[in-house]
This record gives sequence, C-alpha cells and structure tokens, in this order.
Amino acid sequence: MSRFNQSHAVLNPPREEMAAPTPSLVLEPSPSDVGLGQRLGYVVLCVFAISGYANEFAVRLLHAKAYISTISWVLLPLLLVLSGNLLRGFRDRIGVLWLGFLVWITLAVPFSVWKGGSLALLIAYIPHGWLQLSYYAAFLVSVRHCRRLMFFLIASNFLLLLDCFLFGVTKDGRFEITNSIFFTNANDLALQLLISITQFMYLLYQRQVWKHIAGGAAILVALTYMLKTASRGALLAVVILAFVGIAFAKNRMRLALICVPVALATLLLVPSSVFHRLTLIGIQPEKLAATSLDDASAVASQIQRMALFRQSVTYAVTHPLFGVGPGQFAVAAYGDSVKEGTQSPWLGTHNSYTQVASECGIPAFLLYVGVIALTLISNFRIFRNTAI
Repeated sequence: MSRFNQSHAVLNPPREEMAAPTPSLVLEPSPSDVGLGQRLGYVVLCVFAISGYANEFAVRLLHAKAYISTISWVLLPLLLVLSGNLLRGFRDRIGVLWLGFLVWITLAVPFSVWKGGSLALLIAYIPHGWLQLSYYAAFLVSVRHCRRLMFFLIASNFLLLLDCFLFGVTKDGRFEITNSIFFTNANDLALQLLISITQFMYLLYQRQVWKHIAGGAAILVALTYMLKTASRGALLAVVILAFVGIAFAKNRMRLALICVPVALATLLLVPSSVFHRLTLIGIQPEKLAATSLDDASAVASQIQRMALFRQSVTYAVTHPLFGVGPGQFAVAAYGDSVKEGTQSPWLGTHNSYTQVASECGIPAFLLYVGVIALTLISNFRIFRNTAI
C-alpha cells in the first residue's frame, strides 16, 4: 500500500507526511520496575557472571575459594524479593510455562525410583537453576541492562580462554582442564566453549573496529580449544550455529570477512588426529571401521550414547506421566540391568530433551520444549524488528 494518497498528490501541493509508526523496542524500563533492590540485584548478578572463574583461579593460585558465588547465591534471592519484581518473569507465557515445568517435576518426585535422590536434586536445582529466569527478569529491566551484562559474560569467557591456556592439557587425545572445578570433562568444556563463541559473536555487531578484532580473535581461540576436545556433539552444534548465523545475518559480508579467516586458521591449528576422531560419527556407528585403540574407543562411545538414547526413549514411553524420577535415569537403568543379569554404566542420557522426558514425563518435556520454542520465537521477533 502506498505511503501517499495519489489523488491528493495530484490535487494538492506535495507535502511531507508522517510515516506510519513501526514496532520498536522499549528502551527505558517502567518506573515501577526500577528501585534500590533491582539496582543492587543487577550489580550482584553481573558480579556473579564472573564469580565461577574467580573461584577457579583462587583455588589454583591461592588454594582457597573466593566465595563470591556463595555470597551471590545468598544475596540474589533476598534482592529478588526486595526488588518488588518477584513475579515480573511470569508476565510472559515463557515464565508461566517455566513455572508449570517446576510444578510438574515436583509432582514427579513421589513417583521416583529413588525419592530421596530426586528430592535432593530438586532442592539444589531451584536456587541454582530454575530461579535464573526470575533473576534475569527482575534485574534486567531495560536493553541497557542486557547490553552491560553481555560484556560481563564476555569477560567471563575471556577468563575461560585464559584458564584453557594456562591449565589445559591433552589427555588421551582430548583437551581438558585438569583439576578444574567445572571442566575436567572434555564434553562439558566443549559445551561451555561453544556458548562462549555465541557470546563473542556479540562483539562482531558492535561499531568499534577493535571489538570486531577482539571478537574474531576470541572466536578463533575458543573454536580451536573446542575442536581439540574432540567433542562430536559440539562439532555438530557449531556447524548448525554457522549456518544459522549466516542465514540470519544482516551484514553477511562483514560476517564472512571475519569468520572465513577464523575457520581457515582453525583448520591449521587443530591436530589432524582430532579431526580424524570427529569424522568417526555415523547413524550406524557399529559399522564404522576402527583402525586403532583410539578409534575403537570413539566408536564404542557413540554406540554407548545411542544405547542410552534408546533406553531414555523407552523410559519416556513406559513412564509417560512422571518418568522414572528427576535425576534418576542412571539409577533406573542400573536397576533394570541388575534384574537382567547385566551391568549398566552409571551414566546420564547425554540428551537434555530425552532426559526430561524419561525422568519427569511427557508433560514436563512439552513444557520444557515450549519454553525453548517461545524463547526462540521471541528473540526472532526482536531481531526482525531491529536493525543491527
């Protein structure tokens, strides 16, 4: 539809007309959402973003914890109440579904194969995991708050790269950080490095050239370390991330000028043996040819993962309402193996979706997926209505 009425343009002298209003972000918070509790909570949340690595380096260098994260965990719930924004996260459907998820996994505890274990997990999960949405909703009440927190998260990721540089080692062909509080497992390290790459990408959309350079360099280092972990799941995720990033980029040329050299440099920095392990992945892993003990271990690992996946799906189907109990997949699998006269490894599902379905039931799975889907849709709408 034309911006101008063509008959008026002919009969009357041309004049400027106001363009129709377009949707935009609300840059300033509502006065009712801002207060002393909110401001203090925001500061504590930013400090908490780097507290984990503060503990990591304090233990290594001073042989004592910094206790910043412990203090933060005590202060955040108190400031959440004092902020007056306790229920702010539930104004949106995402928050409502997130509350429904908590209610359902709580209902699943009495039906658990090990009720005490599920209850202990739930008590730890609520303050350390579930409440995160409430903290973000209560303390990040404007775009400015979100931007500043992003730089704290990016700073924490630079500390992760420093941790990798100073203390990372290659063990049995896989990169890991020995004696780390968080990342002794190569797969856990790979996941965190992947998350750090997505946050370093934020620097590529800033106006300053030096931030583009810093972001590109950080992505190169993080991607190199991530591939050295030889995590095949992380490799698949980063490939998907690359395709999505290119597909939705508003400045593909700038992104290509930064990311293509980064990808080429990574190919030169990562050992060929790691790339060989990463190729040992297939829909039918039992048919893959292993030419060494490392190959056999990699193939056996995928066969084991596939078996765990099938078993988790089986539990989801046979226990559709409440599952086998929050956090109790390994317990249920071991118990069933004893009944069958076999021995099952004490492992989780290695898949968050089937973990929720098998441990907490199909309704919990639907609520969990609903939160993720609505979050992606919400972010896409913001992306589409803004110019970066």
